[in-house]
Amino acid sequence: MKTNQNLQPVTKEERIDFLDIIRGIAIFFIFAANIIYFSGFFFFPEDGHIPFTDLAIDPYIDFISFTLIDGKFYSIFSLLFGIGCAIQFNKLNKYSKPFAPFFRRRMFWLLIIGLIHLCLFWLGDILTLYALLGFVLIWFVNMSNKKLITWAIILILIPLVNWFIIHVANFNYPMHLYQINTKYAENMGFKMVEWQGVMRFDMQAYLLNEDIIEFFKMNLGNAFIRIGNILREGRIFKVLGIFLLGVWAGRKIINEDLLNNTKFLKKVALWGVCIGLPISIFRTYIEFFSGPELIWNFLNTLSYAFGTVPLAMGYAALLALIYRKGYKLLYWFAPVGKTALSNYIFQTFIAITIFYGIGFGYTGKFGITFIMGITLTIFIFQIVMSTWWLKHFKFGPLEWIWRQLTYKKRIRLKK
Repeated sequence: MKTNQNLQPVTKEERIDFLDIIRGIAIFFIFAANIIYFSGFFFFPEDGHIPFTDLAIDPYIDFISFTLIDGKFYSIFSLLFGIGCAIQFNKLNKYSKPFAPFFRRRMFWLLIIGLIHLCLFWLGDILTLYALLGFVLIWFVNMSNKKLITWAIILILIPLVNWFIIHVANFNYPMHLYQINTKYAENMGFKMVEWQGVMRFDMQAYLLNEDIIEFFKMNLGNAFIRIGNILREGRIFKVLGIFLLGVWAGRKIINEDLLNNTKFLKKVALWGVCIGLPISIFRTYIEFFSGPELIWNFLNTLSYAFGTVPLAMGYAALLALIYRKGYKLLYWFAPVGKTALSNYIFQTFIAITIFYGIGFGYTGKFGITFIMGITLTIFIFQIVMSTWWLKHFKFGPLEWIWRQLTYKKRIRLKK
């Protein structure tokens, strides 16, 4: 108990403004990626759209948004997670406090929040995976920078091996999770549909469902879909690899003033965009126009591995360079970044209220451009609310709860 008595949350003076800004930007674009699924855009035909919500530019917006957004901003969020870990590790070492017990406790409570979010509300939850990998990250925090980079590269490329295991060695282990979901849905009497010759849980029925108890029951089963998708994509390895890049970057920020190293940032921005953007465009072409042949599936996995992370790193470096120019617009994102956990969860509740059958029931009713307009409107609302909240309170509501559980003491919320 004594070792925890003097532990305190990061103070206002210790925060790095840029990290709050880029975290807020990441939260916006993660929502822009998630709302495609929340809205039912993938699960309903266009002929069910409300008139005037389909625009001539929809196909272009769809192509551009998938190219520039999909996977890139959860990668930046993963990078920030690693940076945060390095900052916390450095702070605890500075005060001769043990890091592992503190971080395990922090990850345990994040896991609880994530599991509630995943199992009851949203099958696209990322908090559960982050928390579980956070426990693993403890094993890497004492590694040298060279080993961190080596392991990061290996982990980011392991999904290619994972693809061969599933498709070439024909060991489709994620399928067991999908089968559990199917059996659960059948036992619960949920509506099923045939997909590629296999009976699957009907996502349309899930989105249209108006019974909140049924909604919770369906989400419990949907958690198996999420786990199966994570395993199929090899996302465990990708995220952990980016965590390690974040730990490396965090050390560089603390010890070598990385955010002011314009020469290095320009190189990362240039190479990240020049490598990542063309490959990401190719991946979008595969997603939108390729056939079902296995070679296209492999090229999709390959282009994700070599396109998404470089482009995400290029974005991060480019934003750091823009931040150094002092553009005031960027600071609008900081309040959302400071309350990122709360805003991430609130996005789920707002989207469910708008689109799902238990809410206003607008699932499958809008074109992609209209959906992106909704995204922007909601995020502007979050900027306004987060700014107002932080004028009166020190932390976001969920951040406050998480901090109290982590530090095992009462923390004053009001300023």
